[in-house]
Amino acid sequence: MPRLVRTDNLLIATLWARMLEGAGVRCEIRNRFIGSALGELPADQLAPEIWVLHERDLAPAQSLLSELRSPSGLAPWRCPGCSEILEGQFFQCWKCAATQA
Repeated sequence: MPRLVRTDNLLIATLWARMLEGAGVRCEIRNRFIGSALGELPADQLAPEIWVLHERDLAPAQSLLSELRSPSGLAPWRCPGCSEILEGQFFQCWKCAATQA
């Protein structure tokens, strides 16, 4: 069972693991509850980790994780209300609350 990634926090690990499971990649999160040992063990050993259950799923899991870390399909857009340039993942303008046309 290979380790896929070590994350910064349990929330991110849980989100990614659920997305992987939804895509058919069986995985588990390790170090969920070890944070209480902070100070006793090195901090880099306490971070949550996602492990893929089957070696054959490692490459698809890495590809999906790459997409989750930086979605590429959403182009920036110009707000029709105020002409603000917004990143593609946002569907409503932060400045005037207009939505993407």
